[in-house]
Amino acid sequence: MKAIQSVQLVLSHYPSDCRSRKIQSLGSAGGFSGAEFWKVLSPRGPLCLRKWPKEHPSQSRIDFIHRLLEHVVKKSFTLVPAPIGLDTGSPHTYLQHEGHFWELARWMPGRADYQENPSTEKLKAAAQALAAFHKAASSFISPSPHLDIAPTVQERLAQATSWIQGDLAQLEKYSNQSQIIEIKELPQWSHLIVDQAKRQIDDIRSELNSIRDSKVPIQACIRDIWHQHILYCGEGVSAVIDFGAARPDTVVTDLVRLLGSLAVSNKSKWKCGLDAYESVYPLNPQERLLIGPLDRSAVLLSGLNWLRWLYVEKRNFSNETAVAMRLKQIVARLGK
Repeated sequence: MKAIQSVQLVLSHYPSDCRSRKIQSLGSAGGFSGAEFWKVLSPRGPLCLRKWPKEHPSQSRIDFIHRLLEHVVKKSFTLVPAPIGLDTGSPHTYLQHEGHFWELARWMPGRADYQENPSTEKLKAAAQALAAFHKAASSFISPSPHLDIAPTVQERLAQATSWIQGDLAQLEKYSNQSQIIEIKELPQWSHLIVDQAKRQIDDIRSELNSIRDSKVPIQACIRDIWHQHILYCGEGVSAVIDFGAARPDTVVTDLVRLLGSLAVSNKSKWKCGLDAYESVYPLNPQERLLIGPLDRSAVLLSGLNWLRWLYVEKRNFSNETAVAMRLKQIVARLGK
């Protein structure tokens, strides 16, 4: 009851046609950020209310995300949940209540059903949608992307070095202990990830070192885009959702995350996705050099990060099935 009262109080700060007593709780909606969601059946149409966790994001990050979404919509990329402004004379599109930031946006149509019903057309459509988003977002930070070293390359190089210098040995000790999450295959998967890390981490660092000085266009990127964030109506993309990790980076970061999720390790599907992306927003030669190292490092480092969260930090995730699915995908790719 208290949650519904909080929801209704938050909605009272938005235009009257955004308010309703027909509210459906969606919990975490399958995500890992700690955010909570509600579907609001309002006179304006179905809306999505999000309550961010207290820990993140900061107010400046929310401002960045919301201004980015508004920008790409103005640039005719309308497949995003642009935030709705408050009805209080405030310029903000979010509200702070009970220590949380809240935001309201249009409910985006479609289903994230690529894994259930994959197809070449869906793969192409997703890659082209991402390219169209990048094209619209390219003028958000400045009139055109500036050249610099990609933040992701620097961060992953630091992570790989940390694992080599002792974090991996520490993780191996923890991975022999119990964990708070109940996933039957987790002990087996953790041993496989650690074993692959021992074999690959030096090569991963070398690959990242080889591109550490590469200067590529830096612009607003999503940075956490995978199959669950692409909604479809039939074979076409109806929405791209979840921009909680958005920040300036190289578009290659988004591209390899998306294709790693959709094409997995299938080389012909990767080529299909890359061709579809470049038909809308071509990469330059320096960006293409980043594809292999960023993809391979993403798989290994994400596996290690998941083990750190589960075994060392003992984080609790409400959707254990979704965690298991993500780990299963990582393990499948590491074994290739």
